[in-house]
Amino acid sequence: MSNIEEILALTLSNTVQDGVNFTNYDLQGISLNGVSFIFSIFSETRFDKSELVEINFSQANLKNTSFKNAKIKNVNFTSSNLENANFEEATLINCDFKNTRLESSNFASAQIKGCRFRGSNISHSNLSSAKIQNSDLCFARLMYTYAKSVDISSSRLNGINARGSDFGFSKITNSDLRGAILKFSDFNSCTFKGVKLSHAEMIGCELKDSYCKGIEMEEINLEGADLTYANLEGANLKSAFLLESNLHGTNFSKANLKDAYLVDANISKALLKEAILENTILE
Repeated sequence: MSNIEEILALTLSNTVQDGVNFTNYDLQGISLNGVSFIFSIFSETRFDKSELVEINFSQANLKNTSFKNAKIKNVNFTSSNLENANFEEATLINCDFKNTRLESSNFASAQIKGCRFRGSNISHSNLSSAKIQNSDLCFARLMYTYAKSVDISSSRLNGINARGSDFGFSKITNSDLRGAILKFSDFNSCTFKGVKLSHAEMIGCELKDSYCKGIEMEEINLEGADLTYANLEGANLKSAFLLESNLHGTNFSKANLKDAYLVDANISKALLKEAILENTILE
């Protein structure tokens, strides 16, 4: 049974509803604007197909809550608990998820624009086919996240920890991943354009058939990574560490490999035409 009328009556009389308990409420299709729910409990609540604008959910308990197909704008989720929340196919604009718990959440096919996830924990979540634009994910945890075919553009991901995540067939453009921890992640068949990956930790990563033409990868750690037939034409790999990497058929044409370390790397059929090999170690 829908609880929409009860909530609308309460918020109409008072827009401050901090500390309320609406566990397991059915609020599908509700439209709310300018309401404060700080420290409130909405676990197991359904906001599917709702419209939420200027809502304050900071420090609220929203565990197992569903926002599927919802339209969410200027909503404050800072320091809230959104474990196992469902944002599938939701539209999120200018929302704040700073220091939020989002483990095992679902953002599949979500549209995310201008949102802040700085310091949040999104590990073990589903971001497949999501579109993320102009957002801040600096220092967020995305460990073992399923992000296949995700589209990330004009976003900051400095210092993220996405160890063991699957970004296969994704597109990342004009984004900053400097200092990111991406150990053992899957970037097979990914497209990187205008991306900064300098100082990133990509030990054991899968980058087969990836497109990395002209991107910044200075001092990147690609020890044991698989770059079979990857395109790194014109990329800046100055001082890169490629110990024991699989570079079979990798295109390094016009790439900067000055001071790079390729000891015990498989460079069979690698293309090095016009590459800068000053002080490069190719033993």
